[in-house]
Amino acid sequence: MLISYTVMKNWLSRIFSWVSTEPIVSESGLLFSVMKKVTMALLTCIFALGGATVGAITGGLKGQTTETGFSRGVGVGTVAGAITGVQLMELIVNGEPFSKVALICSLVNGKIFMEWVSPAVLKAYQWQISTMETSLREISDIFDVNTTRGLSQDTIQKLPIYEFYSPRTTSCHETNCTICLQDFKNGESAKMLPSCRHFFHVHCIDEWLLRQGTCPMCRRDI
Repeated sequence: MLISYTVMKNWLSRIFSWVSTEPIVSESGLLFSVMKKVTMALLTCIFALGGATVGAITGGLKGQTTETGFSRGVGVGTVAGAITGVQLMELIVNGEPFSKVALICSLVNGKIFMEWVSPAVLKAYQWQISTMETSLREISDIFDVNTTRGLSQDTIQKLPIYEFYSPRTTSCHETNCTICLQDFKNGESAKMLPSCRHFFHVHCIDEWLLRQGTCPMCRRDI
């Protein structure tokens, strides 16, 4: 976030420096030059503020649905949105082919900010979440944190497989797979866990054990 803030600050300084150092051709053009400088500065602030607003909203909504959090999401979105707004302003100043009428309409309804800011915010989140996951794995490896991990493919393949058969008198809760909640059928293959003797569909328990090394029902280690 500090790097993004520095980049945004440099862009704003460069634009305002360009506006303030623009040469005045003659005394008769003084008023026009001042109006041009004020207009450029005002447009830059509008684009930066608009991008920051849309970025804050998008970042807050995205952060609330992820592990990043609402407050941190608003911060990341605000910085990314402001930077994107300034970038958009630079493209327009440098002669990018935007229709003036379409540009004004987009500014009024906020569409131009949404189209530019949202992708930037999502990229910032992808980078941040990826960094958080990498840091978490590194901390877990360094300090040997006891986290429940999945079993190896060889261990899963060694678990016994049985052919399911149940008499009619067996209760319903004893004849269904608690992972997919589907009933077992006579003649269907099932895997039984040796530690607790709970059984599940073969494909269900295989996928589970690749991510978790415990029983889905009693949470006992395999």
